[in-house]
Amino acid sequence: MSLLPNHKSKFDKKFDLLFGVRFEDLDIGVINTLASKAPKNLLPVLSASFDVDIDGLNENEARELIKNAFEIHYYSGTFYSLNKALSALYADAKVKEWFDYAGLPYHFKLELDASKNGVSPQTLKRSDEIINTYKNVRSVYDGASIKATASINLKAYSYTFSGESISVDPYVISNINEHAHFKFGATTQINEIISIPIDAIRVLTR
Repeated sequence: MSLLPNHKSKFDKKFDLLFGVRFEDLDIGVINTLASKAPKNLLPVLSASFDVDIDGLNENEARELIKNAFEIHYYSGTFYSLNKALSALYADAKVKEWFDYAGLPYHFKLELDASKNGVSPQTLKRSDEIINTYKNVRSVYDGASIKATASINLKAYSYTFSGESISVDPYVISNINEHAHFKFGATTQINEIISIPIDAIRVLTR
């Protein structure tokens, strides 16, 4: 079926037949606008439609940002919106307002948990872009402290088995039995959490 209206000339219809877009050639069944399920090559289109910037993000980060696009814009200019935008990069983001650290009025800092994707110069640069895009216009960003956590599980086991056998000579009583069983078990689990604060501003300016 042609997309051209019926009043078009035969030439236009023939041209459309050869080069135009036809409905039967479009597989509309594969179109999915859900950020978590849409084809990868559709993500740039979705990001443009939802007015979010996914440049420099990997596929999972891009899907997370697009998924939160509605809330980011609905609460635009609030710390909630900023946290939603940063959730694509960080496991957690906490805002410290100026009165929490004796800063200047309307200034703020961020505590970012980089356990999700780690830290790199590109991530820090992208973080600054997101913060400057989604923060309140009057708010002044004083920098961030970044926490990277690594968990190590160490398990140690030990097992001891002991038995005893008694023989009586000369043989007098025909029925004497004694059994002793000892079992010992020990389990040790050690969890080590290492937190390294990073001054994001100093890293970016090197």
